[in-house]
Amino acid sequence: MNEVLLIAKKEIQIALRKKLIVALAVVIVGLIGVALYTGYVAYKQQKNIIEHAQKENRTKWLEQGDKHPHIAAHYGTFVFKPKTILSLFDFGLDTYTGTSIYLEAHYQHEFMFRPAQSHSSVIRFGELSVAMVFQILIPLLIIFLAFTAFTEERENETLRLLLSQGVLYGTIVKGKLVAYSIILFVIVAPFFVIYFMLSMVITNSGSITDIGLRIGFLIVMYMLYLLIFMTFSVWVSMRSSSSKNALLTLLTCWILFTIIIPKTTANLGESLYPLPSMKMYKEAIQKDVRLGVDGKTTKKDRQEQLKNEYLKRYQVDSLHKLPLNFEGIRMQSGEEYGDRIYDIHWQRLIRIFDNQNRVSSLSSIVNPYLAIRNISMGLAATDLNTSIHFQKITENYRRALIRKMNLDMAKNSKYGEFYEYKADKNLWKTVEGFQYKTVSVFETLQLYLIELLSLCCWGLVIAILIAYSSHKKRPVL
Repeated sequence: MNEVLLIAKKEIQIALRKKLIVALAVVIVGLIGVALYTGYVAYKQQKNIIEHAQKENRTKWLEQGDKHPHIAAHYGTFVFKPKTILSLFDFGLDTYTGTSIYLEAHYQHEFMFRPAQSHSSVIRFGELSVAMVFQILIPLLIIFLAFTAFTEERENETLRLLLSQGVLYGTIVKGKLVAYSIILFVIVAPFFVIYFMLSMVITNSGSITDIGLRIGFLIVMYMLYLLIFMTFSVWVSMRSSSSKNALLTLLTCWILFTIIIPKTTANLGESLYPLPSMKMYKEAIQKDVRLGVDGKTTKKDRQEQLKNEYLKRYQVDSLHKLPLNFEGIRMQSGEEYGDRIYDIHWQRLIRIFDNQNRVSSLSSIVNPYLAIRNISMGLAATDLNTSIHFQKITENYRRALIRKMNLDMAKNSKYGEFYEYKADKNLWKTVEGFQYKTVSVFETLQLYLIELLSLCCWGLVIAILIAYSSHKKRPVL
């Protein structure tokens, strides 16, 4: 053990003498600080804006005055996707999925106010976030830190000297890995401490569950990811004939992992499973609403069937004799049929997204960067699955709101009157304010089993490779 620590101490001293390593470390620490600060500022601003807008819209809904329930259904309201503390670590897709949606009768609107819309084309290269620094830049630091781990020892013939003095090859490997681990720990530990303190101090309106567990899993996953890069870099140095070859190999792998494979995977997913245009998507929904799912039962036919059903049920010969307002029943029936049509088309769309994401998930088997990127977004609740879950909750909320308006109209007004009947604040209060909670951390991780398996397999394979190489009877000198 003393030999391992001595080798680690020597390796740290050598690293500190290298100006390039020190400069890279300083730059990365600075970028982490800047990313954390800007992320926190953006989080606070967006959180305050969303909370203020949410209260304002709730007040508008309650104070909209006396009016017909169906007019209130069209008056509608806005709901807002809450900003969570974990989003300041990994922005994920929040920049692209929008922050608010308008809810009203008959229509499922798109999400509005996507932050990416106000950015220039530079946004395509990604935003500076702490997650990006950990996923892309720290592995680059590891490469420059470890590519000379064994090649420099061989070039200076110090490796032969160590082995001749009875130091085991495996001991040298352990010493170098310990040294690089200590350097990385010094760089990243302060960030995780600050981040954990922020997450415990700042309230999140209860929108995200299991914050402590999510942060714990994030730390474990990122440590595994960085250890994979570190061990892989040391192994490449062990097997390379020169420092130049080691650096070239590692940089090629870094470019493949972080740039080429992710872009190729995204393009492949879009090519294999193309999304319909928004215009085609909406036109298909409207066509099915107009002509029916079977293409034969028109809207007029459905309304006539509904009318006959209610006349027969209450054994009357006129809509005026029904004990409720048929217009409210008709509107609610139309809403439910439209919801059914929407669900059919929405599920088709979700299947396309799932297929596209599956390409990325399967690609993570050969690329640990894709694995950690997907897991990180999932744990930070900024991934596509969270966005889809939020849209489902908002749609359910919209349907409950419209149903209350239509049923109040059916129960409390007469057939043929519209503007004559007006509901008041007592009805508006029955619609509770919108609340959203993410799924639990364990439900989230179940969606990323392939990525979790990928990281574990990468860690195991690299550990086996370096253990095998370090225990060879005749190591390459």
